[in-house]
Amino acid sequence: MREHTLAEFGVECRNIEPALDKQLAAALQHAVDPELGVDMLNLGLVYRIEQNEDGSFRVEMLLTMIGCPLTDYLSMLIKHALELAVGDAPVMVQYRMDVQWSMARMSRAARMTLHV
Repeated sequence: MREHTLAEFGVECRNIEPALDKQLAAALQHAVDPELGVDMLNLGLVYRIEQNEDGSFRVEMLLTMIGCPLTDYLSMLIKHALELAVGDAPVMVQYRMDVQWSMARMSRAARMTLHV
């Protein structure tokens, strides 16, 4: 199976080494949205990932709808998935409200899975 990069999923990366980029992409494919059954990377919900100077990570996410009741659960899924790639490095998940998610952000695989 071919390794993907975060950019292939429309994720903006800051201070991420190429080898880590592929590890993060692989790990995030394990963070599956519980309602849709598709990972958040393929859904286009991961907007930006930044590695800070102290080794911690900041993940910016989009929501399919404002007021989503699953934000805490989705954050936990992202943090657990990233542990596969970064171990116990601190991960902060933030939700962007100034960028609107649209189905155009979904990968072809996600569209096919969801029949849209």
